[in-house]
This record gives sequence, structure tokens and C-alpha cells, in this order.
Amino acid sequence: MNATVGATVGATAGAGTGSRARQTRRVVGKTSTVCASQRAVRVYAGREGDKDDNESDWMQKARATANKRAAEFRKERGAQPGAPAGRRYNRAGRDEDRARTAAMRGYEMDDDGNYMKPEPGIEELLRDTAWEMDPTRDVSQFSMTKDEWKTIKLDARAAVYPHDAVKIFENAGLRRISPDIAASMLKLIAQKAQHSRCDREELAGLRRDPRVAHLIGTCVAAARSANQDLLAPDSLSKSCWALGVISGERANSAELEVLSNRAASMMDKLSSDEIADIAWSLAISRHASDRFFQELDIHAAMHGMKGFQAYQITTIAWAFAHLGHKHAGFLDGLDVWVTRAPARKADMSPTEAAASQVHRFNATILASLAWSFCVMEDALDSLFFKTLWAEIVHRGEHDAEVVHKHDASASTDDEHHNDNVFGPWKGRQLNMLHQAALTATRAGFAPLPAELGQAADKAWNTQHRPPVVSWFQRDVGAILSYMGEKYEEEAVVSGYRCDLLLPAAKPNGVVIEVDGPSHFARNDRERPLGQTRLKQRQLEGENLGVFSIPIFEWDCLEDAQQKSDYLRAGLDAIERGEKPARLELNVELGADGDGNWNRRPMGQMGGDFTTTSD
Repeated sequence: MNATVGATVGATAGAGTGSRARQTRRVVGKTSTVCASQRAVRVYAGREGDKDDNESDWMQKARATANKRAAEFRKERGAQPGAPAGRRYNRAGRDEDRARTAAMRGYEMDDDGNYMKPEPGIEELLRDTAWEMDPTRDVSQFSMTKDEWKTIKLDARAAVYPHDAVKIFENAGLRRISPDIAASMLKLIAQKAQHSRCDREELAGLRRDPRVAHLIGTCVAAARSANQDLLAPDSLSKSCWALGVISGERANSAELEVLSNRAASMMDKLSSDEIADIAWSLAISRHASDRFFQELDIHAAMHGMKGFQAYQITTIAWAFAHLGHKHAGFLDGLDVWVTRAPARKADMSPTEAAASQVHRFNATILASLAWSFCVMEDALDSLFFKTLWAEIVHRGEHDAEVVHKHDASASTDDEHHNDNVFGPWKGRQLNMLHQAALTATRAGFAPLPAELGQAADKAWNTQHRPPVVSWFQRDVGAILSYMGEKYEEEAVVSGYRCDLLLPAAKPNGVVIEVDGPSHFARNDRERPLGQTRLKQRQLEGENLGVFSIPIFEWDCLEDAQQKSDYLRAGLDAIERGEKPARLELNVELGADGDGNWNRRPMGQMGGDFTTTSD
């Protein structure tokens, strides 16, 4: 048993000794592995350090070589022009550098000592563009010959729609055209737009076409150029007329202003047709041009409208009346023109010569001139209008006999028997005669013959005028309701459709006209158009008070209280027998008032308003 136990213990001890020996060998192996790894890391790190030292030396040598070569290059090249000599870089040096840099860039110093880029001139803006008027720099510009243009024009005239003509012009090369050819292209495009009856959307797309914009820009650039030979007088009138057709009152205001200013500077070079076309384009576009009409007024006074035809006189008179420009010289020129009868005899008096001249006018010219002179109002004392109105009265008596003979021979079932036609006078002409007769008879002239007057009144009262109510009108009506005023909307007074009628307002009722942008010149909001002025005068002739509210004044009022104060001040002024005062815009307000807005305080409107004269 003891031997067995001993053997077991020995075996166990031997097993334990073997196990410890194996553990010792594993620990020693791990230690040896760690030491070897550490030695390898140290060796590798040492090699990397040697490599960095070698690369650093190489880079230093490379930089030294590059610097040496650069120094040799600078020495061979020599000093550069404008380069500063060796100096210390101080504040004075920085200012010198700024001044030199600004001079190189074309900057200028302002009053505060800052360098600013000056505003570019027109030549600089047009440089290197398709509108640059310098054919010496580009041999392809203005290279289209007259023979080429004649062939292109024949092809374009065969087109039906304006876009087809634009395509033909594009294929010919728009870069090669001169301003005169561009103006002819514009007029041909406008004629196509008229003949094809383009609507508003089609005209908007036409004037937004980049090819049409290029033609307009070419003419405008030539008009702005100092060289007056780039755009001939007839080309100037063509481009203005085309803008009147294509753009009208909706676009190209700046372009038309440039063209009209150029036309004013060369008034003596324009023919009668060209002057009439430019005046028509300005009037149809609602574009006031003081410079052009002032030069035209002087030209008419000096030359007596020599060389003008009746239809051209009609167009120019309508333009003066529609835009409201000063016309004293124009009236004096007409008085001279009307006495120059083509077949005037030596013993013929000026009155007889004027009568023979006016007798040659047709019904359209007579009605249009009568309406224009009544809009101008101060023109009724001229010899021209006195002769004109006498001819209308005489023509009405003669036409009555012709109408009676025609009615006696016409069948009763004629479908056109009851139309608004009286001899040669048709609906639109009868309407103009009605408005002119109201003004002329109040000025002391003879009334229209009974039958012609009845035909004019019938045409005026039966014309179809559908009511149009804008947000502006509804807003004014809402404020009147807020004030407790009773009004009629779109009431008909003396044939005029009035926006708002206050029948109970003192003294004899008040008509409120809400005048939107279409009642004024598009570039001068203080200039109401002729139809607006005539309507207000004729309503006042019916013993009604007229309160005109421009939209640019109403937009300045911010709340219902300010708007009601504005309306109350105007109605109170009419009750006192005064004209409503205009709202003073751009008034600086004091800081001590309560409730002040960005315009004049409404509480002061009733007393110390500055009334503007018509």
C-alpha cells in the first residue's frame, strides 16, 4: 500500500514538474518573441530616420539649386519696368502700390480717398458686342449690300406672318446689317404684324424674340452714337413707327425715349411723313416726350407747317391733344398753313383761303381735328378751328338733304337702314362730333344741324360700353360704404359711364373717377391723357363735381382711416366750390406726430392742401 501511495505521489510530482517545465518554456518563448519584435522595431526606426535625413538633404540641395537658377534668370532679365527699387515696404509703399494698381485698372479716387471703378460709357458697353457701331474692327459688320437687301426684302414681303419674315432675316445674317437696314426690317415686321392681326400675346412674343431685340438694339445704339450718319432720318421714323406697332404702351419705353430725343435733335432734317409717324408712335404708346414736341412746336411756328398734308396735320394734332403737350406754336403754324390754299387767288382773303382749304377735308379728318381741338380747349379761338367748325356745320346741312333722298329711295327692309350712319359720318366720327359739339357750343359756337346732332347723340348714347370694375374701384367703393356715403357704381351720366356717382353729395352730385395707369402717360404720371381730361371737363359742364383719384395717390394710403380722410377732404373741397387738392408725395414728416405714416398726415389734408392747377 505504501509503495502504491509513493508511486502515485511520485507520478503526480513528476506530472507536476513536467507541466511547470512546459509553462516555463512557453513564457520564455513569448519573452524571446517580444524582445525580437522590439529589436526589429528599433532597427526599422533607425533605418527610417536615416531615410528622412537623406531626403531632407536632397530637398535642401534642390531648393538651393532652384534659387540659384532663379537668381541667374533675374540677373539676365534685368529690372522690370514699374518695379520698385529695393526699398523698405512701409505704409507709403503700400499707398504707392494701390495708386499704381488703380491706375492700371482704370479706377478713380473719390472724395473719401477710395478707388472706385468709373461708370462705363455707351461705347464701352457696346464694345465687343453685336451692337458695337465700329465696322473697322469687324469687317463682317454692315457688310450687307443694297442689292442683297433688295433680294431679302422681296422674300420677306412674300411671307404672311411676322415670324416668317424674322426667320428670313436671320438666315441672311443679322450681324451683317447696318442700322438703316435694321430699321427697314423692323418696319416690315411691324407691317406683317398689322396685316396678320396679331393679338396681344403674339405681339408680346414678337418683341421678346432675341432677333427682334437685336434689330431694336441696333437702331437704338446708332441713335445714341455721336455719329449722326449711322441712322438716317427715314430710318429713325421707321424704327419709331415699328415700336409703336410692336411694343405700343407695354414695352420699350427707354428705347423710344432715345429715338425721340434723336428725332428732336434733327427736326429740320425730317420730312412731314416722318414727323407724323414719330408723333403717332409716341401718342399710341402713351409716351410723353417734352423735347420732341417742343422742337415740333417751334418748327411749326417757324415754318408754318409747310409741306404737310391734311392727314399728317390730323395725326400731329391728335398727338398734341392726347399727350397734352404745349401747342401754341403748332396752332400759329396751322393758321398760316390753312391760308395757303393750293388754288388761292390774289384777291382771296385769308378767311376765304382757309375755307377753300378746309373744304377739301373728308369726314374722318374733320371729325378727328374737331375732337383734337376741343381737347386742347385753348385752340378754339384759332382761325383754323373757326373755319373747321363752320365747314362741319355746312357739311351737316348738305348731308341732311342727301340722307333724305337716300331714305326716300331706299327700301324699308334694308338691314343697314338703322345703323349709326349719317351720310359720310359713321359711328366713330359721330361719337367724336358729339364730344366736340358739347365743348364748341359751350364756347359760343353754332350747334350742329338738328339731324346731324341727333345722329351724333344717338351714336353716342347707344354705343356698347360694358362695365369694367377694377379692384381699385371696389376699394374706393368699400371706403365710401365705410363712411356711410350712398353711391351708384358704373352710372351713365351724359353718355359717359362713371365709376362712382354720389347723387346726394353737395352741391349737385359728385362723380368719382378712379384713374388707373392707363389714364396717364406711361413715363409721366402727372400727365393725364386727352380723353380723361375731356371727360372731366364735360362732366363738370353738367354741373357735377368731379373727384379724380389717381392710383399712385391711393396706393400711398395705408389703412381705412387714411383713405376715408382722403375722400372726405376731396368731397369737402368740392362742396366749398374748390377742386380737390392733390396729395403731396415725398413729404418729410416730423418726429412729434402720433400716427404719422410715410406721407403727409391725413389730418392736415382738409385745410392747407396745395392745389395743383390743371
